Amino acid sequence: SVLWVTETSDSELDTGVTALAPPTVPAGETFQVQLTADPIDVPTDAGGYTLVNLNTLRIRFDVPAGASFEGATLSGGSNLGTGTPTVGLVNGQVRLEVPGPLSPGTTAVLPTVTATLRATGAVGEEIRTRLSGSSYSNPGITFTARISGTPVGEVDGPTRCFAPTNPFLTSTVIN
Repeated sequence: SVLWVTETSDSELDTGVTALAPPTVPAGETFQVQLTADPIDVPTDAGGYTLVNLNTLRIRFDVPAGASFEGATLSGGSNLGTGTPTVGLVNGQVRLEVPGPLSPGTTAVLPTVTATLRATGAVGEEIRTRLSGSSYSNPGITFTARISGTPVGEVDGPTRCFAPTNPFLTSTVIN
């Protein structure tokens, strides 16, 4: 479980990611890392206003040192709205994008990301995976909260989140 800090409010989101990877991989070979985010209970309000939906959810994972990105696939997921989730390499990060809209009062189950990496480091090196993000200007998770009932009507509230303490999720040793 990771504590996430959000830019647009004082709230904290306590959520986690289950990560699976092999303990070892031969030098030069490919291996897979599987990352599954905890389900998201989509709230019905945001900052005292009515939540219309959450949309454009992006979760970023670093391509770890000692590895190169070969590809990624998605599996599963539910209550994700009408948009089609995608995964790919963007600016050196594996990025899961869920367009949504995620409906308030539902539990959204994000798809599992299976990333194929190649061990490019030296024998004995550890390949460590973790979520991206270390600040509001370099967030690991972003989304837009569309809210209604404000003095100016319906508005979009962009949100940026990062984990102040960002632990490694997996460690694979090159052998």
